[in-house]
Amino acid sequence: MDYEFEDKDDELRNVENDLEMIREDLIGELQAINQYQQHIESLENEEVVTILEHIIEEEKEHVAELLKVLSVLDPLQAEKLSRQVWF
Repeated sequence: MDYEFEDKDDELRNVENDLEMIREDLIGELQAINQYQQHIESLENEEVVTILEHIIEEEKEHVAELLKVLSVLDPLQAEKLSRQVWF
């Protein structure tokens, strides 16, 4: 019996599971950025605004890191990201 195909199927399933989790994490990071930005727009305390702006910058770093991971795990995603026009 040849188990090589089963191993590749398991590996593919693991990568797909990883990709799903990474994409969910990416959604969470983007939602957090949006939520912090909404809070900033309604806050009057400049110290709190400054803190939230700092947190947003950290969340943006997380987004960039997650996009890199997606690019490594998903070659098609990497290709699409590389062809994206950024303004």
